[in-house]
Amino acid sequence: MSTDIEYMSTEIRSAREAMTLFKILGIKDITTERQRKNGTTVYELPMQKVYPGASYPIRFATYSNGYVRNVTEYLASHYQINKTKQVPSDYGDYTHTERILISKWEDRLIYLAKFIIKNYYRKTTNIISDHALDYVRRELSNHEPYVSKATLDECDIQVIINGHRYNLS
Repeated sequence: MSTDIEYMSTEIRSAREAMTLFKILGIKDITTERQRKNGTTVYELPMQKVYPGASYPIRFATYSNGYVRNVTEYLASHYQINKTKQVPSDYGDYTHTERILISKWEDRLIYLAKFIIKNYYRKTTNIISDHALDYVRRELSNHEPYVSKATLDECDIQVIINGHRYNLS
């Protein structure tokens, strides 16, 4: 298996793998009861968006209508991260951009996990070692979807933030 984060992010194959990876990375489900009833799920990353004089947790939401959005506080708007496609217009030779909606909850979760790894945990942070996803799959095959302290030590998962190395084991 390659150590390239982008390659490994394409290897997430199920919602259970994505949820276990979220657990390992410290990504929390912070959905309110009202949001859950409306088919929305909100996840918070263990890092902050820093603005002059303030910082806010980075958050993403998946919606039952197929959208996946960055919902970090104090953004100009909650922007969609779904892929796009060009669609011909009804009026002449023009095209417009449409978002590609993701109909299944599992597919939205996998898409979000890949997006987060690609955009927040790649290269500069080197968070995922070769056996992080192997560990996730081993845990899932043992029907233990959550990380235990004893087996985390086997993974040697490391985070490098601003040049400082942190071990997650």
